[in-house]
Amino acid sequence: MTNVMKNQKGFTLLEIIVVLAVLGALAAMLSPVVFRYIDDANRARTQADARTIATAIQRMYADTGRWPFYADGNGQTAYQTGVDADYLVSGTCLLATGSTDTLGECGVTAAMIGSAAGWTAANKADGLTRQLVTNEGAAGIQYNASSTFPRAWKGPYTDAIPSVDAWGNPYVVNIGDAAGTQAVFVASAGSNGILETSADTTSTTNLTPGGDDIIARVK
Repeated sequence: MTNVMKNQKGFTLLEIIVVLAVLGALAAMLSPVVFRYIDDANRARTQADARTIATAIQRMYADTGRWPFYADGNGQTAYQTGVDADYLVSGTCLLATGSTDTLGECGVTAAMIGSAAGWTAANKADGLTRQLVTNEGAAGIQYNASSTFPRAWKGPYTDAIPSVDAWGNPYVVNIGDAAGTQAVFVASAGSNGILETSADTTSTTNLTPGGDDIIARVK
């Protein structure tokens, strides 16, 4: 028994140091690869979400002939500045006639808006879910058929709106610009959490994401 015990040797301090050094070197080599794959997966998921939202908006317009920006989609024929939504947001947001819901109150912080043109925290905003999934107007169901718009809302246009992107920020759409000549798109602020794509791009211009934003064009 004594001889057996004598033959059992533990690791020396030098051996432990060598093993730890090897493990540290492997971690240093693999970490950038792992983080790149995680970032690629996050961007792919967010791009797919943005395209889903953009397609839902296009489908609603094809059905109704109306863009989803009205505070109350029954009877209105033209966009009303200061009443209807300048923006649609994926988070909790409910715009109704006389409502004060703004982009800032719908979860889009001043830090997220940054300095990109066309994003104003004090302007009206509404929820993507209300417009595209539940069809809730100020007085109940909206976007009914009328003499001006003979085609009624036939949604939901997607099963559900993702509440946030892969980095925990809401998706935003500059939907009020659909009434004018500017490009309309779904935007994620990307991994840095700051919107860097101008919302004032004309519809005839190639739309390029600013910074690390992820976008999907609607119009």
